[in-house]
Amino acid sequence: MRIVDLGSFSRAAGELHIAQSALSQHVASLEAEMKAVLLHRTTRGVQATEAGQSLYQHAQLILQHAADAKAAVEAVSVGPAGHVAFGLPLSLVPCLGLPFFNAVRASYPAIQLQVLEELSGTILEWVKNGRLTLGIAFDDGNLEGLHTVPLLEERLFLIVARDSPFARRKVVPVQELAGLGFVLPSKGQGVRTRVDRAFEEAGLGPANVVATIDSLTILKQAAAAGVGPTILAWMSVEAEVQRGELVAVEITRPAITRVAHICMLSPTLRLRAPQCVMEELLRCVQQATRPVMRRGLRFLPAAPPSPG
Repeated sequence: MRIVDLGSFSRAAGELHIAQSALSQHVASLEAEMKAVLLHRTTRGVQATEAGQSLYQHAQLILQHAADAKAAVEAVSVGPAGHVAFGLPLSLVPCLGLPFFNAVRASYPAIQLQVLEELSGTILEWVKNGRLTLGIAFDDGNLEGLHTVPLLEERLFLIVARDSPFARRKVVPVQELAGLGFVLPSKGQGVRTRVDRAFEEAGLGPANVVATIDSLTILKQAAAAGVGPTILAWMSVEAEVQRGELVAVEITRPAITRVAHICMLSPTLRLRAPQCVMEELLRCVQQATRPVMRRGLRFLPAAPPSPG
């Protein structure tokens, strides 16, 4: 795993404090046992083969399960403890990131919380392959095989530059979006799936995408520069709207919304530390959705985790 993570035998050997020759011999023995080539050496470093990537994903789960087992035993005697890796969508980082992290640290000092911010699609992939213990992801039709807890409903807005013809509008019907050239994330990432579905349901055909950008920062910069409007949640652009760099226009008839879920693999349900982290998250979300300035966010009453 460290060789794949670092892309180098020498760097992995240094981090693991073993000789590079011994590490190479260990990999050779592993390849012989697996009857497959696991690593491919290139001029740019070391990359996992398809077989190596498969073993890497299983190794992540194996190590996570070992850590979970240790945490479960410790929780019986010393309370909730262990490592919990949590994925937070980019749009929710401003209102949840630091308050959530601090709340877990204050309530459960023995829990080692690791927070990663990413696009929703990437978070789902990481939860499924075991890299993340828990994650918040939006229901874009790809929650199969996971246990989920509905968390909040997020309304999406048309985001335009200050000099856009739409900048003076309070609302815009979905039908008026048909002729616009958008900057949006790639298919399967961010709000793209929900936007495509909304256009399809309105009989508009696919959205006209003039630029595909998987960086929230660059997406907002492109919209502000007039490359094209985008569609985002209020929390993604709150700071830019308050500074006058962007304008958020409410989409109506119908509104475009999506639901965020806490997602996990089924074994996680039996572990105390992730349960405690989830309880703190629910409290933080309930507090974060109270301010009037938080447009388009609605907290959903917590329900028991349900299979996806």
